[in-house]
Amino acid sequence: MLKIVEREAVTVHGWLTTLQPSNSPEELAEMSKQKMRAKEEYASKIEGELLAVNAVIDGDQCYLIGDTETAETRPSEFELPAGTYACFDLSYTDQVELDQLIGQSYGELMQNETYQIAGNFNLEEYTSVGKLSFYAPVKKKA
Repeated sequence: MLKIVEREAVTVHGWLTTLQPSNSPEELAEMSKQKMRAKEEYASKIEGELLAVNAVIDGDQCYLIGDTETAETRPSEFELPAGTYACFDLSYTDQVELDQLIGQSYGELMQNETYQIAGNFNLEEYTSVGKLSFYAPVKKKA
């Protein structure tokens, strides 16, 4: 269910993985596997709340695993600007299902009469096993 929230700016520090673009269901499944491998590799290095950012950076689809703690061992960062975000609380069993739910969330947002997507990034805020809050930047339609 869609909620509209105001978020403060936050910088996520972590490890960046460049993903292969997906245009077909098979490629989407491969992208899900890439995200799962990135989480498996880097999530154990996070002591606080696990965050993941999907973003287009320099023309590449990227996935950043991290948190808000700065550390010299974290080579990448992404600045999420303050502003209005659509928030969806999602429950999932695996990465493929999560990516499908995120796609459905975007579908719901695209049909929204009041708000539209306002950026080429999103945030996954993991709250517990199999649960997360998904945020996408939005603005009011003109």
